[in-house]
Amino acid sequence: RRSSDLAVGGEKLQDAYYIFQEMADKYTSTLLLLNGQAACYMAQNKWEDAEGVLQEALEKDSSHPETLINFVVLTQHMGKAPEVTNRYLSQLKDAHRNHQFVKEYLAKENEFDRLVLQYAPSA
Repeated sequence: RRSSDLAVGGEKLQDAYYIFQEMADKYTSTLLLLNGQAACYMAQNKWEDAEGVLQEALEKDSSHPETLINFVVLTQHMGKAPEVTNRYLSQLKDAHRNHQFVKEYLAKENEFDRLVLQYAPSA
């Protein structure tokens, strides 16, 4: 990508963040708005800022699926301990078995397990 494309993307992401912030200030800070703000921060590699916004969302609802998904992404990018990511994943899988993300994740887990068995050395 050209650096000008990245600059425009950064500007657009910043604009989107401000729109989310303006709506939160005008109405109320909803989980959707907070996750939108966090997504803008993550797309700009502002992981610490995203973490703060997601923490606020988690305080509003500790089992909100999109917040948990965003925390999974965030903890991976920040290089947090696997236990941290696994805690969010477990919470997500336990509370939201029918969420599309969870269904796809479990399908990939099962496929991986199947492949491991397929290529495991036979005794």
